[in-house]
Amino acid sequence: MPPNLLVENPVERRQNKKEECMGYETILVERRETIGIIKLNRPKQRNALGTQLITDIIRALHGFDNDPEVSVIVIMSNLPRVFSAGRDLAEGSATDILKQREVSSGPPQLWLALRSLRKVVIAAVNGYALAGGTGLAACCDLVVAAEDAVFGLPEINVGLFPFTIGPTMVRNIASLKKCLELCVTGDRFSAQEAESIGLVNKVVPPDRLEAATMELAQKIASKSPTTLQIGKQFFYNMLDMEFTQATKYATEMLTIVATSEDGKEGQRAFIEKREPKWKKLT
Repeated sequence: MPPNLLVENPVERRQNKKEECMGYETILVERRETIGIIKLNRPKQRNALGTQLITDIIRALHGFDNDPEVSVIVIMSNLPRVFSAGRDLAEGSATDILKQREVSSGPPQLWLALRSLRKVVIAAVNGYALAGGTGLAACCDLVVAAEDAVFGLPEINVGLFPFTIGPTMVRNIASLKKCLELCVTGDRFSAQEAESIGLVNKVVPPDRLEAATMELAQKIASKSPTTLQIGKQFFYNMLDMEFTQATKYATEMLTIVATSEDGKEGQRAFIEKREPKWKKLT
């Protein structure tokens, strides 16, 4: 890992020693206090989602998800003008259907890994986020984008279709017709439009992207880790439920959280007019 990526504080340097030794090939990893950071780093391939990059991201995600010192995970690019150019087409399309299925399963494995995490994941998007780059951002729980970010699903232009991104896109974009339009035209769209259709949470000046993302991450990290974990799981699970089932499920989850250690601590702290002391995840 290049020295300029390390946190300057010597205590933080020691805390990051574990991440330094992991030997990732296509990403840079660091921890800033309670924030785990993954930086995509394939300069020649413009962070194309090849097999090794997908493997490295999933490995780092699980590492941070199991780290009790990390509360929130951030995915960003280490390159100045691109988040990710999408699937690595240089890895080729197989003529054998079994081999093609193996090639095609890479990005979905990453999408499913992101959904399975206990902790909130934020994408900080700069520059181009095309095809799988848009998919990667969409699969993160929250997205902060620079004003110059460009999104798009150009698969249709090369005779393909954004099949594996579709399930995530229809859950993120408010209008199904708009979602289908983006899939069948391959048109690129700005960060501002991405925000207007619900794909992006916040748009900021390019020179504020990292700072704004870290501010959001730190705000979330100040909340109860236990409640965040249960709340995130509830949020996604209820999307697949009909209203009555989701309401009953919500009642059960509220009961569990309200009687948890953090639930009791938060309510006591509110009554006693003090800051709560949350329990770390193990």
